[in-house]
Amino acid sequence: MFDRVDAWFARLEDVMAFQAIRQGLILTIPVLLVGSFSLIFLNLPIEPYREFLAGAPWLQGVLDTAYAATMGIFSLYVSVAIALRYASSYAERFGGFFTQGAPFAALAAYLMFVGFGSEAFDQVVLSTRSLFIAIVCGLVSSMLYCRIIRARKKRRLYGDSIDGVFNQAVEGLIPIAAVIAVFAVFETVATSLSGAGSIEELFFLGVSALFPLATPTCASGLLYLLMNNVMWFFGIHGGNMLDGVAQSIFVPGTAANAAALAAGGEPVQIVTKTFFDVFASIGGAGALLSLLIAILLFGRRRNVRRLSAFATVPMVFNISEIMMFGLPVVWNPALFVPFIIVPLVNMVVAYAAMAAGLVPPTIVDVSWTTPPIVGGYVATGSVAGAVLQVANLAIGAAIYLPFLRRYERLANERDCVEYRGLLRTFQEAEKSQRDVDLMQAPGALGAVARSLAEDIRRAVDDRALTLHYQPQFDATGNAVGAEALLRFEHPVYGPIYPPLVVELAQESDLLDDLERAVFDAALDDAAIVESLAAQGVLRSDFSVSVNATARMLQDETRVDFIIAAVRARSLGEGRVIVEATEREALRWDSGASDLLRRIADAGIPLAIDDFSMGRTSFQYLETSVFTVVKLDGTIAKGVMENERYAEIVSSITRLSEQLGFTVLAEYVETEEQRARLEALGCSYFQGYLYAPALPFDEMVERVSGRRV
Repeated sequence: MFDRVDAWFARLEDVMAFQAIRQGLILTIPVLLVGSFSLIFLNLPIEPYREFLAGAPWLQGVLDTAYAATMGIFSLYVSVAIALRYASSYAERFGGFFTQGAPFAALAAYLMFVGFGSEAFDQVVLSTRSLFIAIVCGLVSSMLYCRIIRARKKRRLYGDSIDGVFNQAVEGLIPIAAVIAVFAVFETVATSLSGAGSIEELFFLGVSALFPLATPTCASGLLYLLMNNVMWFFGIHGGNMLDGVAQSIFVPGTAANAAALAAGGEPVQIVTKTFFDVFASIGGAGALLSLLIAILLFGRRRNVRRLSAFATVPMVFNISEIMMFGLPVVWNPALFVPFIIVPLVNMVVAYAAMAAGLVPPTIVDVSWTTPPIVGGYVATGSVAGAVLQVANLAIGAAIYLPFLRRYERLANERDCVEYRGLLRTFQEAEKSQRDVDLMQAPGALGAVARSLAEDIRRAVDDRALTLHYQPQFDATGNAVGAEALLRFEHPVYGPIYPPLVVELAQESDLLDDLERAVFDAALDDAAIVESLAAQGVLRSDFSVSVNATARMLQDETRVDFIIAAVRARSLGEGRVIVEATEREALRWDSGASDLLRRIADAGIPLAIDDFSMGRTSFQYLETSVFTVVKLDGTIAKGVMENERYAEIVSSITRLSEQLGFTVLAEYVETEEQRARLEALGCSYFQGYLYAPALPFDEMVERVSGRRV
């Protein structure tokens, strides 16, 4: 059953409209942060602070203005953000035609639906109260706009103006006008037939009419919570929609309990508005504080944990919008069930505890920003109230946890698909020797590239990157060295293709740090090799090869670093070999030879990797700077079927005798291939015939004192 549900979730994630809602809500996180913290500082339940704020009207004015400009018009931001994301996705999928006008169409549609400009218009509807209307307007208007644009993209209303922005604006004229006309007609007809002042008012009245309750019982309380949370999940401000119900049915209960207690009686009304706020919806709708606890204690996705850390302070004061719209929880099918169930379970547990006399009913109305535990104690006048809150938080976190795990698994699977797309794009460019700029790519490709680049940065800082070593052997089967190869095990994607790591490091200005980290790690291992060679475990001339980019080898500071790092470890001459690929060699400038000579003179041999006749200028070999030439893998593997490749290898080995360098063949996979390469003059070999790339300790164990 869960597999079918997961498959349905995955299909839903692929729906462009759903993605637009989710991404649009995430796009509003900066607004949420500013608005939430403004709200916190306006409502901190600390008496000395309240007195200070009352005496500083200028500060209160600043906070009021910040809140009004963010959360006070939050639905405006949502409608525009969803339209922007849908239009961007639509353009990526169907072509890069003009879609920038979609947010303007969405804004106009939303303002019409909330009655902007009418006498009955109340600015409060622009906050989170009309969020559902904002989501619908942002999505439907952008869908209509994009389809009109696509249908008209081959027709032009204007001449060949050199002002591209003007032309784009004119291109959006008819689609925007059409969207406005459709929404205006719908709004006019609906309000005329219903007598409501706006679509938003009509929606508000309709939802309120669905709640025909009269008494504050456990059943009515459960129904109230259910409707409140269902509405919140779909972006409808349940608290505002059901405020009339709460005021008439549940709010009077706390005052009645307090009056009974003052008269010497016992408070008997359990289900009150304060009861909901303090014991059922801890942290806001959906009891999201329990989800926050589950994420902080058990969450595995770094971005979710970082968002939760941002949300912690507001949620302690029961301001849950960052989690609600940032994760997001709203419109997130993976979290629908616990979002609905946890408040209901909390209510049942709290009701049972109070009915059994374990916890007193609420007798004090507490500020809605009062933190948990404090709120439970103040509302009931008993420590038992605080203990009950802690118990409900733990129960809620336990309920959320398995759904959090499924959410993370689905998100990881989606991320892996996007990573494979990034890898495929990079390898295609690599094969055709085409430069790419992955981090600037549009859509999911660029997003996953930027995210992976950040992961690489963190791995470099934390020294989480590792090196594996592929041994190298001479013709008699003795191990003579090993090449250090970069490895990065990503917690979600698994092993990352090493050239992709280098590319993203270069694009994110991290390449220098990455190369230094690789050299430091390889030289530390080379120092161990030096010790093992002294003990006779390895050959005395066993070398460690390290790859370097042209950027590193043509920069004086970086060359100084290589030489200093080798000398700092007192490594013997020839213990470390620096490799550069042929493709990198082609990028060297005319001043690189002197720097290469400095490396060689410091007792650090140089090798050129992926060498093939006809692609590389032989001036690099004629300078006698390079002492090792590693054959291009295609040629080394092709000598068995392609006689031309065999002639190239033979020519290179004859040249090696004249110029004094050695030839090493990589990708040696069969005994027949090794014999053929040896017959053509190759002296050293590396490949799966001998060993794959191994962790350092396994490599030493494989080659120490052994012949292959």
